[in-house]
Amino acid sequence: MDEHDILTRCLRSLAADFTPAHRLLDDVAVLPCDQALAISTDTLVEGVHFPSGLLSAEQIARRALRVNLSDLAASAATPLCYLLGLQLPPSTDLDWMAGFAGGLRQDQEHFGIHLAGGDTVRTPGPLAVSITVLGRLASDGTLPRTDAQAGDALAVTGTIGDAWLGRLELEGRLPVAAGAPALAERFLLPAPRLDIGQGLAALAHAAIDVSDGLIADVRNLCGAAGKGARISLDHAPLSEAARFHVDRGHATLPDLAAGGDDYELLFSLPGCAFRQATEVAAACGVALTVIGEVTDDPGVSASTPDGERPGTVTGGYVHTWEGPAD
Repeated sequence: MDEHDILTRCLRSLAADFTPAHRLLDDVAVLPCDQALAISTDTLVEGVHFPSGLLSAEQIARRALRVNLSDLAASAATPLCYLLGLQLPPSTDLDWMAGFAGGLRQDQEHFGIHLAGGDTVRTPGPLAVSITVLGRLASDGTLPRTDAQAGDALAVTGTIGDAWLGRLELEGRLPVAAGAPALAERFLLPAPRLDIGQGLAALAHAAIDVSDGLIADVRNLCGAAGKGARISLDHAPLSEAARFHVDRGHATLPDLAAGGDDYELLFSLPGCAFRQATEVAAACGVALTVIGEVTDDPGVSASTPDGERPGTVTGGYVHTWEGPAD
């Protein structure tokens, strides 16, 4: 198997219905553009972003595409197309590639997005999948992180901590409990909140998808605007399965708020818009929960269930390197 086999036998059909891709016969896609585009890139590395040897090729493909679509959701963009970069280890075969392409095809059809091009290389290192997504922005624009305002409510969709617990269970690091398959599913197949992102574009001041952990992304959202936040961890929405693990001491609320991989959306909303925002969320079939507010004071202060305020809190996933910062 070589890169031409991968292209012709697995990937070309994913671009067949997207004219700008030229059936992947060129090094570029030519994309006519009559409106603003949102563009984002995420890379998933085996052993870092997902456990080695536990996910099928289809699951890896769908997870890689969905975490990128989550960035479009936070920008209130409608998916258009994507570029795919594959770094494949020597053991990769056509059966694996067929499964990977099948996963992409399934979610392309579900989310209305098309493959526009990319690159495939052999690597001696772990598998890595890099996707760049492009989405159309509505005429009223995007939801920049920089526009959060002091006094805004901080509201998050869905539930927090399920995906982090799901990964622990997949890796055998957490007792199996009722709801375990649902937790694993939250890690394997995140649900990009495209509908509610678009629905709240005209109501919210700012938004971010919760990928690095709730605490980290509250800090990222508010910090981009030069603001801070006060949040209540006991207000963080939990599923029944997550509550089961918290009640039995398998995890704490700070663990769930720092774990990451939720791919929910966090909004900064003016108080006058919250009722309408909850109606929009309900129409999208998603719960919207207020967890705190934006402040003028920098940093994130979190109250715990026992009422203590530990001051500025940290947490969340950050890539680090061993070399000196200077």
